Amino acid sequence: MKIGIIGAGGVGAYFAAALATSGHDVHLLVTPRHIAPINEHGIRLTTGAGRDELVPITGVATDAATIGLCDAVIVACKAGAVRDVVATARPLLGPNTPVLPVQNGVTASEQITAAVGPGHALGGLCMIISYLVEPGHVHHVGGQPAVTLGELDGAPTSRTQRLADALTEAGIKAQISSDITTDLWRKFMLITSYGGVGALCRKTVGETRTHSATRALVQDAMYEVAAIGTATGARLTSADVQTTMNQYDAFAPESTASMQRDLIARRPSELEEQNGALVRIAAEHNLPAPIHTTIYRALSILDRTT
Repeated sequence: MKIGIIGAGGVGAYFAAALATSGHDVHLLVTPRHIAPINEHGIRLTTGAGRDELVPITGVATDAATIGLCDAVIVACKAGAVRDVVATARPLLGPNTPVLPVQNGVTASEQITAAVGPGHALGGLCMIISYLVEPGHVHHVGGQPAVTLGELDGAPTSRTQRLADALTEAGIKAQISSDITTDLWRKFMLITSYGGVGALCRKTVGETRTHSATRALVQDAMYEVAAIGTATGARLTSADVQTTMNQYDAFAPESTASMQRDLIARRPSELEEQNGALVRIAAEHNLPAPIHTTIYRALSILDRTT
């Protein structure tokens, strides 16, 4: 399967290495800084379990036209860049090429449709802990990466099955969802709440969940997301909040969210597509969002993208 991957950061580089190792024809669409190292030695993949290998990649380019039509495209750039980046990737798309976003957030599919028209965007989310050591070198911390994907209308299709099969062959746990909108909002509930509170406090998961006041704040923030998501059509209940709190409790105590790490390092973050997006969606539905509005306003002073 010829698979185009947009972005070679911690997620895109890992997916490229995994899919190429399993025999797929992988092409990366990247910014210039990634070209030389990947052309020279492919992607170096290291893991917490001690794996260290160089994985050849079929092609790496800054111009989508040099890659040509793909059977599927995975979008792994930052959430705020999806619309503009996908617009430059039109040469990768045939009439029925699926485009799978794996960013945090709930707006990527909408951005893809705005960039290239209807019929391409899938809904997608991934669970993976990996980071880019330097261009061409990705480190996977541990655990089996997982992807949930689905058509926006919930219909089963051969294109989602083919892509799920390819991911499974690559050692990535792939699940096709009949309600990807709700699945996206469940993850959104998690990342915006624990991530936002952690970034605001500059504390780890272990610290925020064992301090009674910040633990209550995370849970209240989740209920706020659930109410807003329900207004958009997601099917969320108080049971989802409890399940999501259980996920929060299962994280390693030293964990922090990627947005928190980006803000502390003064890198461009996904604040606009996480808490910022939630605030905007709440306003569209005339719903209150006092917790996430406070988080967004307080963190915006640190965000290089605002």
